[in-house]
Amino acid sequence: MRGTDQTVSLSPAGERVGERAFLLCLLMTSCAALRPIPLPKEAELHRAKTDDGWEVSLTRYKAVGETKGFPVVLCHGISANERNMDLDEQHSMARWIASQGREAWTVSLRGTGTSDTIDADHKRPGPIFFDDYWRHDLPAVIDYVKRTSGASAIDYAGHSMGGMVLYAYLSQGGQGVHAAATMGSPTRLDWGTGMESLLKTLGPVFVSPESMIPSGVGALLASPFQGAMEDGPFQRFFYNPQSTETETWRRLMVYGTAPVSGGTALQLISLMDTGQFQTFDGKIDLRADMAKITTPVLVVAGRLDRIAVAPAVKDGYRALGGPKEWLLMTRANGSRGEYGHMDMVIGERASTELWPKVLMFFDKATPVAPLPSGPPEVLPSIPAAR
Repeated sequence: MRGTDQTVSLSPAGERVGERAFLLCLLMTSCAALRPIPLPKEAELHRAKTDDGWEVSLTRYKAVGETKGFPVVLCHGISANERNMDLDEQHSMARWIASQGREAWTVSLRGTGTSDTIDADHKRPGPIFFDDYWRHDLPAVIDYVKRTSGASAIDYAGHSMGGMVLYAYLSQGGQGVHAAATMGSPTRLDWGTGMESLLKTLGPVFVSPESMIPSGVGALLASPFQGAMEDGPFQRFFYNPQSTETETWRRLMVYGTAPVSGGTALQLISLMDTGQFQTFDGKIDLRADMAKITTPVLVVAGRLDRIAVAPAVKDGYRALGGPKEWLLMTRANGSRGEYGHMDMVIGERASTELWPKVLMFFDKATPVAPLPSGPPEVLPSIPAAR
């Protein structure tokens, strides 16, 4: 009997479909291999309600051993969530702080993580602007942490936009912060990436204030290809392989990124255009008002940070009223590798090279004015320009 095996020939179009299907399966398999690492059992999940009716999520780590000092609130930057500060056991500023005898709280600002996002059916029509974070989210978080922990104040560590949120809050008379550290937090957005003109041109065309830009999905899809190209775009802009391993960066892309609200994107793009650090309606010059800040602040920059370049971060340091300290993370100052933007929170040696300096600053900080014993002042809600 003759065999019945036959060779099936595909048309060029069929071959292209097959190749795309194979690549899609490969991509999905690669993404699935980098599953989020769940939080440990000691992590407590909390929610704080803002004065405009939104809920923001927090994760609490109680101090290990004897409690020392104030609880520490850790806040992420743009296109991120609280897992930036709590990626896994080896890359968690929050768990490291708790291990040093300090209570630690991570927060996801509105529109990120498991916090409330835009939802017209639940009376949250949006937009979400940068101003909402410091006018509504941060006051609620400080009040909630103080009440839950029984503390008279908090210490604060903000990365990137998380530090800018603190600057805005304190500049407008915000209370309840004993000392703070900002890491890679610029007050000039017209200096830095070299992409300012492109963002200023295309941003207003393709982004609406009410939209949510799905940057987290893009990061997830790009994660399997990280490290395939030496000095690729992500390495060039976000991290230095001398300080952060590619596998750590991949993990951050899978579950440490979040959508960006269109309103926030447009407000930050407007700051690129004007060179100012101001509210969306242009009525408050936040940089000028930073001279009124008397809370002690440690300002940290990375020498290889191409998102928040050192001069743009130094601009915020100069604007602060004081007390203040400046720290540039670089080999010349003792680090084993140069620091990029994300290396300050997920770097392999951040727990020995940077975080102890932040905690030491908190321990020695003495505010100029007495700390309030009551809840923080609730800042007035000023409608942002639409």
